[in-house]
Amino acid sequence: MDIAFKLFIIILVSYGFSRAAYRLHLSKVIGMIVAGLFLTFPLAYEHLILGHEAMVEGLATVGLITLMFLAGFEVSGNLLFKEEKDAIIVTLFTLTTSLLAGTIVFTLLGFDLPAAIIMGICFGVTAEGTKARVLLQLKKLKTKLGALLMGTGIINDIIGVFLLLLVSYIFTRGFQVSELFTLFAVLLAFFAGMMAHYSLDRFSAKLKRIEKLLLFSLVPFFFVNMGIKFDFHSLRLDWWIFLIVLVVATLSQIIGVFLTKPITKLRPKQLFLVGWGMNSRGAVELAIAYIALSIGLLPPTLYSALVLTALVSTIFFQIIIFRMVKKNPGIMD
Repeated sequence: MDIAFKLFIIILVSYGFSRAAYRLHLSKVIGMIVAGLFLTFPLAYEHLILGHEAMVEGLATVGLITLMFLAGFEVSGNLLFKEEKDAIIVTLFTLTTSLLAGTIVFTLLGFDLPAAIIMGICFGVTAEGTKARVLLQLKKLKTKLGALLMGTGIINDIIGVFLLLLVSYIFTRGFQVSELFTLFAVLLAFFAGMMAHYSLDRFSAKLKRIEKLLLFSLVPFFFVNMGIKFDFHSLRLDWWIFLIVLVVATLSQIIGVFLTKPITKLRPKQLFLVGWGMNSRGAVELAIAYIALSIGLLPPTLYSALVLTALVSTIFFQIIIFRMVKKNPGIMD
């Protein structure tokens, strides 16, 4: 089979899963994660990827940088400044509780300190894009809690990328040129996307088409390579690690939000909703985990558990927020 045709099939499969996720009211990122895992099943892997792993790895780096640019391109400062105070408070509390929980729990489980810290960083990062699509669908984007959730996503993304860079600098004894390029390219791409958001007409039809072209032509290879690095065998043997990751990641965000009650004055039901909103995970968390794995800071078992957690917790977030808003339409005001 011609290599160009194989690449086209990979893109087509990724697009199909993304559309299926969209029709199920899930994030397109969820669809791409599932597509990446599907394409590494033995039959698909043998016919589409086997023998071309190096090329897929190269395309994955380009896809990762593109994904981070698109993540930055989605950032809207207007939504951050609308609930700036509460967004900063919630972000600081949830990041702190997540970082402490991840570091303490996984150090006690016997993992080394860099891996435990990376877990804490990933627990604290949320997905602005995923939340935006759900809130738009519910027509709650411009509500108080809608702006709060979006603001926390923006701050989380920025701090998460900087923390990855800091941890990598402290704990990696010697960077290779490729590792340095990837780290700085990811950082620059994210901020280039943010600048593009302000300097261009974010919602023009032409830019929407370019955004979709980038999303479905380059980004899928990042998720395919993510699937290649996914360790089914280790998770099957150590399935309890996934359960611990899921529980600690979820509870640390919810607890962090509830700790803000005396400061934010949000009602308990609103705090619960925001807590689950902070459990929406996506591109930035996966990018951090992927890079940490690539430079040797994160073992395959924890990386694989983070990928599954991103899937499960994001789906839970969308189910819970839909039900809560349906029962109490004014909860986000």
